[in-house]
Amino acid sequence: MSKSKHPNELENLPDSNPAPEFQTQANSIKREKGKSMKKVHFILQGKGGIGKSFVSTLIAQYVQQQDPDVLCLDTDPINATFSSFPTLNVRSVVLLEANNAINERRFDDMMEEILESESNVVVDNGAASFTPLSSYLIDNEALTAIQEAGKEVVIHSVIAGGLAQDNTVSDFVNLTSQLPEGVQVVVWLNEHFGPIEANGKTFEEMKAYLDNKERVTAIIRLPKRTDSTYGQDLAAMLKQRLTFKDALASDVFRVMAKQRLKIMQRSIYEQLEVAL
Repeated sequence: MSKSKHPNELENLPDSNPAPEFQTQANSIKREKGKSMKKVHFILQGKGGIGKSFVSTLIAQYVQQQDPDVLCLDTDPINATFSSFPTLNVRSVVLLEANNAINERRFDDMMEEILESESNVVVDNGAASFTPLSSYLIDNEALTAIQEAGKEVVIHSVIAGGLAQDNTVSDFVNLTSQLPEGVQVVVWLNEHFGPIEANGKTFEEMKAYLDNKERVTAIIRLPKRTDSTYGQDLAAMLKQRLTFKDALASDVFRVMAKQRLKIMQRSIYEQLEVAL
């Protein structure tokens, strides 16, 4: 269930090939506290242009079905793609000072809002805010504070194929190793830039995954699909800052384009149903 610059949103898309169907893997440590608790989702990855904001919109759309008042926050100070989707009602967290430096104390305001919210929360981050936000969450034991407030914490890490693979896998390992107990980790495998493999091994066979397997509650796959059909439909939807629901209700897309969007939506939501 699937990751930015406004004019270049296509670089963040997991294009699309009709088959195979998306797959989700969940292990035995998943959601021991049950689905009734509110969840705070952080999409954290240091590499830019790999689909983080796309993933944020997918999570927000899915959660919004059950929780219309889901709180969506955009911490990307440079490319606020997440907050550009009108129907998701995303609020931008202002982090930059007059000198364009990030003031990490501004995360205190974000934390107050998260802790006071009675809804689920989705927090997107950009490449520029990844290190400051990650450091803040770890150094201030902010994730523990969220757990102590009776909420579940879910970290979403996007792994991309191609040239971004080594960096994204490294960020996944470094972040996961520092997380407190009880924090769930969902890995998104975005194959838009190429298959995710190393020396003939799949992600699940890599040492990076095996060493952190017990922390990973689910793996969500975004396979590359056909550019001329699925890829173009998805690109058009995101270029207009539409959710799946928006696009399917609009007159912009023809019958078969809507059919392909329905297929992608269903495949992603089926994975999210298992993962979340």
